[in-house]
Amino acid sequence: MNRRWHLAAFIAALVTGLAGVNLLASAWLSDIRIDITEGGLYRLSAGSRSVVRDIEEPVRWTFYYSRRTAADYPAVRAYGARVRGLLRTYAAESDGRVLLTEIDPEPFSADEDAALAAGLTAAPAGEGQRIFFGLVAENAVDDRQVLAYFSAEREALLEYDLTRSLSELSREGRGQLGVLTSLPIRPGEIGARPSHIVDEIGAAYDLRWLDSGFRAMPDIDALLVIHPPRLTDDQLYMLDQYVLSGGRVIMALDPLALSAFRAGPDGLPPPGARRSSTLTDLLSAWGVEIPADQIAMDRSLGLPVQINENGRNQVRNYPLWFSAGPAQMSDEDLTTADLQRGVNFGSPGLIRLSPVDGLGVRILVQTSADGSVTDTETAAGNPSPATLLSNYAPAGSPPVLAVRLSGLFPSAFPDGPPTGEGLNSHLATSQRSGDVVVFADVDWLDDPYFLREDNAFGLSIVADNPALLLNLVDLALGDPALLQLRSLPSSSRPMSRVEALRAEAEAEYADEQAALEVRTEEIQSELDDLMSGRPPVEAADTGTTLESRIAELRGQMAVARDGLRRIEREFREDIDALESGLRFWTMWAPPILILLAGFGIGFWRRRRTLS
Repeated sequence: MNRRWHLAAFIAALVTGLAGVNLLASAWLSDIRIDITEGGLYRLSAGSRSVVRDIEEPVRWTFYYSRRTAADYPAVRAYGARVRGLLRTYAAESDGRVLLTEIDPEPFSADEDAALAAGLTAAPAGEGQRIFFGLVAENAVDDRQVLAYFSAEREALLEYDLTRSLSELSREGRGQLGVLTSLPIRPGEIGARPSHIVDEIGAAYDLRWLDSGFRAMPDIDALLVIHPPRLTDDQLYMLDQYVLSGGRVIMALDPLALSAFRAGPDGLPPPGARRSSTLTDLLSAWGVEIPADQIAMDRSLGLPVQINENGRNQVRNYPLWFSAGPAQMSDEDLTTADLQRGVNFGSPGLIRLSPVDGLGVRILVQTSADGSVTDTETAAGNPSPATLLSNYAPAGSPPVLAVRLSGLFPSAFPDGPPTGEGLNSHLATSQRSGDVVVFADVDWLDDPYFLREDNAFGLSIVADNPALLLNLVDLALGDPALLQLRSLPSSSRPMSRVEALRAEAEAEYADEQAALEVRTEEIQSELDDLMSGRPPVEAADTGTTLESRIAELRGQMAVARDGLRRIEREFREDIDALESGLRFWTMWAPPILILLAGFGIGFWRRRRTLS
């Protein structure tokens, strides 16, 4: 009796102790997190930590998530846990500067009304229910950033979206974007033509236009250079020093700028239009060259064009005008990771790279492995698809169309300013890290390459050209820390080994199955002929009766179908055996091995004690 009482007391004390430890851990250790996921899914990048540390006034995050409704949808539930975990990481890292509240809005409740009023989007669910899955961020003066719905398609940009919302709420005023171009796209300018990209960036930021004779750099947050006019050495020096002082620049240059000659409202090409712009003297110091005599093309990615062949209109893919899709764009850079529709290019140049100490290089866009190169004069002559394909040969490595340079830039003017004035303020190398994006094409920014006119719906965007430019400008004008963010890996972990083994099993049976299916079709075709009164020649020559031939074919058909069923059965058995083996090794083998190890250690200790 005494022993039982002691045992019961021990068990009660153990349960109470475990419960107490759990409560204390929840209260005292809730902010302690260890991220052991591959890719650091729940760990903030250095850029995010920098933005969080720089928040001066608290930011309120209200996370609307229909948790109970989402429980019936595994994909939403899994991504919801992913988002919630990252939001809590921000709050834990912020030292009270990010105040997180989670709300599960009930149908027809005040919380649901508040979510809709804030601009959140609800996804439809079964039985008339809706799933809210978004975030409202507000600062002390009630400025607001809204992430309407956390789509799993933007998982790679989840951290960027969250950090950018904090950065936007901490910034005062609109960003100032300088624009330097020789194209007639400045609103209000005589002869200016409409430009969708100018309208888009002008709606989001203040544009500061630099004229062709500019003598000083304006006070801007970033600079957009699109097919610039011919620049003097002094102007090149200003650009050089702007980059070395930590400036961020987006350049669209081109050895063959077709859009420079596109007719304006008067039906005429712009006066003084220039065919090329490469800024060789400036870029060569940074390890970048855009050859003036070479144009990239890609027959695999060519856009369809209508041509006249032998008096008939034909649609052919044109290698000089092509669409670079997700496979040709960086999945690591924040500006390209989420683009799905592709970016259309028109007779682009190509970029050759040389290493420069202190500068990091990331290829943003390139052709496919089938990409090739032709000379500029051929491309300028409006060659037919047949002409381009007649001597087409892949370049060996995909021609590069766009790159991001970041780090410490050396000056293209190592001896100082061209005029010798201002030598005391000359920068021979970067004061702080800069960022320059270079495209070897200008035409990707021209409306005809991404806008299509429909009689019923008007103009529609058919490619990601505007989205890419807006991403680049957003990043350039945002907090410099945003450039340090990474494109996150997916939290989805497919069983790649299982899929590989399944593919191997399918391959084993594929040939035999294909042969049997072909034989089945042949037998069925012959049976159809016989049944329709058209006996094959072979039956007449051999004297085989119609009935016996039909019976023979039906027997062969039964054998073939039995063979197909056997293959299907054996394939399923192999897959079941594979899954059973994996289940054993992942679920049962570890505890069995632990038990065996425990028994072995106990047996060894017992023998040691006896000896």
